[in-house]
Amino acid sequence: MSEYDVWAEVYDLLYGDYRDDVEFYKNEAVKAGGKVLEVGCGTGRIYLELLREGLDIYGIDISPMMLKILREKAESMGLTPKVYLADMRRFELGERFKLIIIPFRTFLHNLTVKDQLDTLMCCRRHLLRGGKLILNFFNPDPWKMVEYIGKEQSEIIESRGEKYRLVKRSRFIDEVDQIVEVAYELRRGDYVVWRGSIKVKYVYKREFELLLRLAGFRRWRVYGGFNYEPLKSYKQEMVWIIEK
Repeated sequence: MSEYDVWAEVYDLLYGDYRDDVEFYKNEAVKAGGKVLEVGCGTGRIYLELLREGLDIYGIDISPMMLKILREKAESMGLTPKVYLADMRRFELGERFKLIIIPFRTFLHNLTVKDQLDTLMCCRRHLLRGGKLILNFFNPDPWKMVEYIGKEQSEIIESRGEKYRLVKRSRFIDEVDQIVEVAYELRRGDYVVWRGSIKVKYVYKREFELLLRLAGFRRWRVYGGFNYEPLKSYKQEMVWIIEK
């Protein structure tokens, strides 16, 4: 069982309505004009939108439970997904793609330089010549670190007439390598109905450019958000479009 399986039961509740990136990835997939692979397809938040568009899209995820939910949702929509249980650091699908996407900051779950390079090189091997790798993740924000690390934050989530409170606590588990663990609790009234955690490694722009060079990439653009705006601030999401 994957450590991410615990997230499957609440993933759509927490993130199913997130739409900021869907149209961006859909447009890029249409422009690619060929096979697409989503790395970390989860329960299908983006994958199923692209599949419904009639795109030839494949998906991989490390969580069996996430893929089970995706397949159930696809069946209810009358769709046939091509998704596989695989690790982004070491997968082999026997296919080559015009576009590979790693949305929703999934790349940050690579906690070592080896993991990061293995993922990038594996994606590069699966790209056709002239194909693209597109991914996004946030700029490390020093002000947010001061505001959030070691402190509790909470927000109210509503679903199917029920109100929940999501409580998050962040802490450095490795200050030198900038690895953060975020612990989550989902509460309904006075009861904790779910607990989970994730670990991410912060990645800076120049650091990622060095990783791309080491992985064999030579051409890329980075934007500040999903509207192709120039990257001018650490407060913007970094959106990378990388060419093989």
